[in-house]
Amino acid sequence: MIDKDGINRPDRPDDNILTIKNEKRKVKFDGNYSFRPRNIFFRMWAAFFRALAVGVFNPFMVLKYKMKTYGGEYLKELKGKAFVMTCNHVHVFDDLSVGTNLCAWRKIYFTTLDRNIKRPMIGFFLRSLGGIPIPVNSVSGMRKFNEDISYLLKKGKPVLYNPEGSLWPYYREIRPFKRGAFSMAVKNDVPVVPLVVTFKRKKKRNGKFKYKIFYTICKPMHYDKTLDEKSASEKLMKEVYDITVKTAKDFYSSQDCGFDDNVVSETK
Repeated sequence: MIDKDGINRPDRPDDNILTIKNEKRKVKFDGNYSFRPRNIFFRMWAAFFRALAVGVFNPFMVLKYKMKTYGGEYLKELKGKAFVMTCNHVHVFDDLSVGTNLCAWRKIYFTTLDRNIKRPMIGFFLRSLGGIPIPVNSVSGMRKFNEDISYLLKKGKPVLYNPEGSLWPYYREIRPFKRGAFSMAVKNDVPVVPLVVTFKRKKKRNGKFKYKIFYTICKPMHYDKTLDEKSASEKLMKEVYDITVKTAKDFYSSQDCGFDDNVVSETK
């Protein structure tokens, strides 16, 4: 599929574009795996590394991408409370940036591909910053994954999901959502905070683009308690999807973002 910016994308909206290399760590993400680290020494290291990342990563994002955030008051209203955050996955640093920039005042856990955790050093650092691998190939692992996510939410910890399921760098459309994040929000009686990532771009002399990144935090959304669990999660998913689409469209249509909207999408 060719998107409106002339970039070749996969035909399936949840297929990955980037190639993940060096999956050398031998880790089994099954029912015996600890998706929330309990080792005291690792937790001490994680606290130190996260403090270091907050001090380094925030200036990096501001200097390189001119990062700006809107709607920060909604996160202040949830101070000390659990919530599920959803984010369109369109930048290699979006999850890390949320954890070290938008939520620098508290740790936010984020779900990621289990393949990322298998990468030497990178996987270790992702875990240190709150990365939780999604065990897509293990039934017992998925059961344990959901149990550990529920534990974190019940302890008042926020958890970030990318409901689109894969990373498509600088993609402006909002792809279909998967229900997992919303099911966990309903099961654990917590709100969902939609986060929308948008961009401006400018073409450089070498033909490449320079991007500015914007984070828009939307008002927390609650599920309909009059419905059963499945119906409530599906309704909540649709509502969050609709506000995410609207926020992205409003941003791109309200200003000159350096994109050519005359390029028409087509399928190969």
